[in-house]
Amino acid sequence: MNAVLSKIAQGVTVCYSEIFPNQDNDFFPLDCMGKLFLVADSYCMNPDCTCQEAVLHFLQVYPREERKADSFMIRFKLNGRGYKIHERGKFNKREIQTIVMHFTADGTILNLLNERFKEMKEKAKEIILS
Repeated sequence: MNAVLSKIAQGVTVCYSEIFPNQDNDFFPLDCMGKLFLVADSYCMNPDCTCQEAVLHFLQVYPREERKADSFMIRFKLNGRGYKIHERGKFNKREIQTIVMHFTADGTILNLLNERFKEMKEKAKEIILS
């Protein structure tokens, strides 16, 4: 947990699966535009921060090819009102917009991201107090 404490102090986001490891939900699978992605969600764990964002890392995987994965990263507002591209990789703005819209289309993912955000903030309080 010292590494997590260090990240909290530095204001670095922490991946949900680093705090709550579970192979069933470490990543969100996403099939969009004939491409397969794994999506990792990270959060600011500073209990005093009011950012209300998730950092989402979209990693395009090539299951049957020996190609290096392509990826992009966004800062997603947990109120559902947009995102900011943090790293674009080989993707253009329109591709990213389409992928993000597909990922968040039904509202279920937004609710889940908000739940995970709350869990991370609670865990941060536990870590800091211990």
